Amino acid sequence: MSRVRALKCPLVNPQRLAEQSPLYEPAHNSTTMGGEGESVLLSSIDGLLPHEEVIPKNLNRMMRWLVKTGRFMQPILVDEDSKVILDGHHRWNAAKALGLDRIPVVAVDYMNSDDVSVCVWPGCGIDSINKRQVVEMGVSGSLFPPKTSRHTFDLEIPRIGFSLDELMD
Repeated sequence: MSRVRALKCPLVNPQRLAEQSPLYEPAHNSTTMGGEGESVLLSSIDGLLPHEEVIPKNLNRMMRWLVKTGRFMQPILVDEDSKVILDGHHRWNAAKALGLDRIPVVAVDYMNSDDVSVCVWPGCGIDSINKRQVVEMGVSGSLFPPKTSRHTFDLEIPRIGFSLDELMD
């Protein structure tokens, strides 16, 4: 049974901390650094499904960053129906490896949303990808290689400041 709770998230100098991250990418999405934005939920980490492998070096960096800051600064993006992770595989894997029980998520209606789109990363080895393939891969338990799908989104994803202690049972 998956537990999900909506919470107001404490902000802890998010812009500065985010920019110090070795994995900071002011990237391919339309995130905002504060304000209202999308609702952030705390979801059971085990209830989420990856669709893509991670790069071990980046996973290790993310784990070190989380331990150093003691905070989870950006929620991951998931499909609200299938619980497939769309963006945030390194954060999710790092949270699992650190023994966290919950993880901050923004859940979207992936299949019906024009605010979220997917394409392939250049040089990933395939020519195209679609939303259905992403969801099918996640629910099948199989994984695409790292950096296969590239999600872009026109959503306000708030920066957050959950302590790692808050994410443990």
